[in-house]
Amino acid sequence: MKPYYETDLGKLYHGDCLSIMPELEPVDLVLTDPPYGVNKAEWDLVFPARKIWSAVHDALSVGGNFLLIPGEKYLPQKISLISSLFDYQWVIPWYKPNAMQFGKTGYSKHSLIWWFSNGEPTNKPKGMIDVIVSPMGKREDKNIGHPSPKPFLVIKQLLVGFCFDNNVVLDPFIGSGTTAVACERLKRKWIGIEIEEKYCEIAAKRIEAERKQLKLF
Repeated sequence: MKPYYETDLGKLYHGDCLSIMPELEPVDLVLTDPPYGVNKAEWDLVFPARKIWSAVHDALSVGGNFLLIPGEKYLPQKISLISSLFDYQWVIPWYKPNAMQFGKTGYSKHSLIWWFSNGEPTNKPKGMIDVIVSPMGKREDKNIGHPSPKPFLVIKQLLVGFCFDNNVVLDPFIGSGTTAVACERLKRKWIGIEIEEKYCEIAAKRIEAERKQLKLF
């Protein structure tokens, strides 16, 4: 497979993750923010969850960790499906002080980050805290060109806790490239997959800008 963009640390692929993941070598960590499957926007459509999570399971090494932000709607059904494929480990709340999304009980200022694994985890988190606190709309997250980018600081903190030296991180829904940008900053190996070419282009430009800032070339 030819990457859409690559660096000495990682590769970005344009295409369907169901086609690309079977071609990959096993990875140590999957970290992703998938579509929530609520059909409210073009970027948030229902997707073949069982096929995709099964492919993620096959792409993850034995003992590897799986972190995802699945959204709160239909959460029991989502977690039931994923729990049938992976071993549940824990949940990490992400508190967003300035969030304005309205939920069934008022403004929802938190999201849940779920931690699963493929068998007993080889790497337990290091230096983690029980709650991640990060507002939406930090300066470096604005004007990215993606409708729903996750804050850089959230992804970075998860990588600091769960990604060890020489690990390879996979994000099968990499969107605007935040996972790759954070990996470049932390000098971690990464693989990203994105089905929309316009977001591949945004991700590639963000990664390139990060590398220039870090003076990596």
